[in-house]
Amino acid sequence: AGTDEAAFAELRALAQHEKAVAIGEIGLDYYWQDNPPREFQQMVFRRQIELAMELDLPVIFHDREAHGDCFDTVLRYPDVRGVFHSYSGSAEMAKDLVRRGWYISFSGVATFKNAPKVREAIAVVPNDRILIETDAPYLAPVPHRGKMNHSGLMLYTAEAVAAVKGIDTDTAIRLTAENAKRLFGI
Repeated sequence: AGTDEAAFAELRALAQHEKAVAIGEIGLDYYWQDNPPREFQQMVFRRQIELAMELDLPVIFHDREAHGDCFDTVLRYPDVRGVFHSYSGSAEMAKDLVRRGWYISFSGVATFKNAPKVREAIAVVPNDRILIETDAPYLAPVPHRGKMNHSGLMLYTAEAVAAVKGIDTDTAIRLTAENAKRLFGI
């Protein structure tokens, strides 16, 4: 328990730095069965959210195979704001999150042929709540899928978002950059 308190004290100190713009990436990852245990993940997640609330910072949510528990957490902390990063949930959940003030971010998965659910979510997220990201070094977009991802490949994700939204790529880049600046106060 003492080590946990020391870690949270260090996190609090780092988050108070003038260049800190969010608490994250925080969340739940149930992909690896009980490693770490779900109860432990949930406890740490709640403490990180409470720190974000205390410091009035947005959060960057990680949700892997834990959509229900992450959404339940959003309901328990209605004053928290932020972004669900590398979104993989349903279009319905995306609409509900946006209605509650959240941003939704999409990675190179938007370019994968086997990811129609992601494109359905892109379609329902309003232009003023959508972000794009690399999730580097993972999830490189097509035609670089399976290789190391980096920011130089974001154009492919922007093109995929633009195609779904029916806007040109330059507009997608501009509006997602404006959204990031607004969310993170930069």
